[in-house]
Amino acid sequence: MRLLFSFIIGILFTPAMLAQASPAPIAVYIKQDKDSIPLNNQTVKLKRKPFTLIFVYNEPDRYNGIYVNTSFTKDYYNLEPSETIKDLNYLPQKVYSEHKFNPKKELKVNPEFFQYFGYKPHANWNKFDRLIKRDGKIIAYRKVKNFYVVDEKENIPVEKMRFSIYLIFDIINQKTGHFFNKEIYRSKAKLKF
Repeated sequence: MRLLFSFIIGILFTPAMLAQASPAPIAVYIKQDKDSIPLNNQTVKLKRKPFTLIFVYNEPDRYNGIYVNTSFTKDYYNLEPSETIKDLNYLPQKVYSEHKFNPKKELKVNPEFFQYFGYKPHANWNKFDRLIKRDGKIIAYRKVKNFYVVDEKENIPVEKMRFSIYLIFDIINQKTGHFFNKEIYRSKAKLKF
């Protein structure tokens, strides 16, 4: 019953997201309970309970993935918009591998490495719990129940999180075979528990 209720709420929430104008090729939202907040360079206070990241792919034919860094440190978070991300040309090589369909309901925490949240519809492959296609856009949902601290090999349930989390969302234009990656869009968010 709870799953059906969540699905209905998700469907009701989707038209509101699509109606909002966003300059981002991929807009990111966070949803906990009934509240849905766009993650665009601000601090969000969350309850210590699971939440969902929602990615709205506004231009899915051009951009079908976003790099996400989750950290306890502010190294990427404190970068000015004019500053380039360290090792931008190696960003695709700094991505953790991961199972499809988000079975562990987690975000990996590391100050240097990234997760890549993308999808390949022709191969039935993605890193989300669910994908919805609507009005030429893709809405992707990723439930977060745990933070996996990579260096310590420790899993922290959201209910036990006591530290702030710093998130960077980065979209790049990647030149295959060359080292000329260009940032298309970057935003950030701080999650306080």
